Amino acid sequence: MIIVNNINNFFKNSAIVFVDSRINGKNIVKSNDLVFFVDDKKRIQSINVLNSDKYNLNNKKFYTTDLNSLDLIKKEAEKNGLVFEFSQKFIYVKITKRIEHPKSNKLFIITVNDGNKEFDLVTNTLDSEVGKVVVMALPGSVTFAGTKVLNGKIMDIESPGMLAGYKTLSINKEGLIFGEESQIGKDFII
Repeated sequence: MIIVNNINNFFKNSAIVFVDSRINGKNIVKSNDLVFFVDDKKRIQSINVLNSDKYNLNNKKFYTTDLNSLDLIKKEAEKNGLVFEFSQKFIYVKITKRIEHPKSNKLFIITVNDGNKEFDLVTNTLDSEVGKVVVMALPGSVTFAGTKVLNGKIMDIESPGMLAGYKTLSINKEGLIFGEESQIGKDFII
């Protein structure tokens, strides 16, 4: 999955395409109306698109897509020897356990299952109850506000990602995003 954030309100006909926020995009490769941020192995972290119309980007403010819909950008990247590394960004998980964080009565450690494995997350959400299916932002994703979601540690507890609420993903609703059992492990499409 790839995340697209149209920034037309600030820069006419422009967007930022997020590929993988875990990559350190310290190098810049400019190609036509594209600015690629890449690491030393030429893996793409993000792309500034300076002509959204030319690359057929959706007018939606913030959305997920796959590389097939970004064919012209893909060709430009390949021409420059750049590498796309893909991963899931937002998925449905089931909360199987919830305890209070041992170092804070305002935080919880929840165990979630993505259909293949279980892992712990630290959260402050009160509606993250056992048995609920919710959307999780995985490491490598980016929120609407531009926050990179990375593997982290909160008060000595590993937390590989975060729960995603509607506002976090630029959807005009309140609270966490809930799903059904049949969606566990599947992508949440914005």
